[in-house]
Amino acid sequence: MTGFIDVHTHLHDPRIIDNASDIVLRAQAAGVEKIATCATMEENFEITAELSQKFSCVVPWLGIHPWFLDTLSPDWARSLGQWLEKIPAGVGEFGLDFMDKGADQDRQIQVFKTHLALACDLNRPVNIHIRKGWDAIVKILKQHGPLAAGGVIHSYSGSADLVPVLEKFNLHISFSGSVTRPNAKKVAQALKVVSLDRIVFETDAPDIVPQFVLDAHPGEVPLNEPANVPDIVRVAAERRGMTFGTLAQHGYENSLDLFGPVLSPKDNAG
Repeated sequence: MTGFIDVHTHLHDPRIIDNASDIVLRAQAAGVEKIATCATMEENFEITAELSQKFSCVVPWLGIHPWFLDTLSPDWARSLGQWLEKIPAGVGEFGLDFMDKGADQDRQIQVFKTHLALACDLNRPVNIHIRKGWDAIVKILKQHGPLAAGGVIHSYSGSADLVPVLEKFNLHISFSGSVTRPNAKKVAQALKVVSLDRIVFETDAPDIVPQFVLDAHPGEVPLNEPANVPDIVRVAAERRGMTFGTLAQHGYENSLDLFGPVLSPKDNAG
């Protein structure tokens, strides 16, 4: 049986950081070999880097989440660039989130393009958050062209029709615990059309708790963790109508491809 890779978490989150060692051990016991942990603002760059130094299975990603643009320092782009030159990290989580009608969309787009330029200059993959910003990202990608080092749209919530468009720009499509929701029809439709060489999986821990965890803890507010990836893949395989082993193998190999630019040659060899 193949291993698993969680392509998007937030191990720095105050709700789980104190339990990081146990979380990593449970993930490894479940067969999860690599865990991407994504910073969301400048103040958690350092702890994200430290997590990757403490745990060899943790792959760091550094970026500014669109929810936290008000935390940006005047020199944020140079600071991010310096961190990326110092450690082998991916670029993210960054993105576009237009759910809030009062969001400063122009500023989000400007910050998005800055991340994209840094990733391009340093040949690093990107970890992208998109909600209600699909037209904007397609426009940006058409101007930019395919991403040399690739990337991932995390916890995909877009349409099935948009999947092949995004794949043309060298992006992977990631599915999270949202794919386990019985009423997640849009996500299920997208799941069925993603190319098998582009599909990857994540938990977005500690958030997007899978349905099977919610069902097992009625009346509670459980937290998500990377150990849940195998069962997310199991549900995705059922919804896609294929065997668990086959989908798991594709997800694993695709994730290694995605992480390639920030893994050592030994890691890339499996």
